[in-house]
Amino acid sequence: MIELKLYVSEVDYEAAVQLLTGGGMAGSAAAMAARVLPDGAKEDLAARCLNANASRLQTMLEQAAASKGIHMKLSGAQAAVVKFS
Repeated sequence: MIELKLYVSEVDYEAAVQLLTGGGMAGSAAAMAARVLPDGAKEDLAARCLNANASRLQTMLEQAAASKGIHMKLSGAQAAVVKFS
């Protein structure tokens, strides 16, 4: 098994939250919060959303890789806010 760490420095929080939550009322509320929160809180919200929807994230990443001809099966996904100094 290979552990691959990705560090994301820029993300459209509103779109990511909306996509991962599948829309609906809860997704709209979370997306609105992502629009108005300060950056640190946006990162925390995005990490929580990614972790709550880890299986959906795994599927999305597998499909993105497959569209480029790379077959892979992810066995887990976890998001955490990392502070670089």
